[in-house]
Amino acid sequence: MARQARIVIPGQAMHVMVRGNNREALFFSDADRKIYLDWLRVAAKQYACPVHAFALMPNHVHLLMTPQDLHSLGKTMQSLGRRYAQYFNQQQHRSGTIWEGRYRSSLIDPDYFLRCQRYIELNPVRMGFTSSPQDSSWTSFATHIGGNAEPWLVDHRYFWELGNTPFERQMNWANFVKEGAPHWEDKQITESLIRSKPWVSDIYAKKLFKDNPQIAKIRHRGRPRKINTFKSIT
Repeated sequence: MARQARIVIPGQAMHVMVRGNNREALFFSDADRKIYLDWLRVAAKQYACPVHAFALMPNHVHLLMTPQDLHSLGKTMQSLGRRYAQYFNQQQHRSGTIWEGRYRSSLIDPDYFLRCQRYIELNPVRMGFTSSPQDSSWTSFATHIGGNAEPWLVDHRYFWELGNTPFERQMNWANFVKEGAPHWEDKQITESLIRSKPWVSDIYAKKLFKDNPQIAKIRHRGRPRKINTFKSIT
């Protein structure tokens, strides 16, 4: 069976996930996680695929990225995957693949961008590894609330719209993440990602895929409302 073509549009954010083969561990130490992020930073810069958010879980990784051309995402993930697999096999004295097939990817509606970023940064909480996002050492949440943990991350324009000052954006983001997400929203994001389908509204699908809007279809009940612009941090 032919592999499904990825839906990649330059300048449109993508939610990406990679898993360990047979869902086995990808990271055994903080050194492993650090080198993965270092190589992600290098590959993203080299192939013009800015990274907005991440979550490193024991056996999988979530990323939020915006490829600048049709090949940016593929080249970034290929470079990162090869380098980290070689390092991992050397460290663990093993050989063979460490990845469970191809990475999954889902194009994100701009109106849903912040919801997807929240999904990623809450992943350790949702999976039961931590009780709050502040306790997660290996996500982008610390950076987005002013920790400056990973200064190479690129804030999306929708994140900038959260406030006029860094403090305002950080406080509004912390409050938005603290609210959590409804179960149906998490389910939609997960299903779209697993199927490598866009997570977009019907209106946006018709705009992007005029000739075949059904290409983005996963039948969901309801649709997320657009996030209102934050007027105050109080």
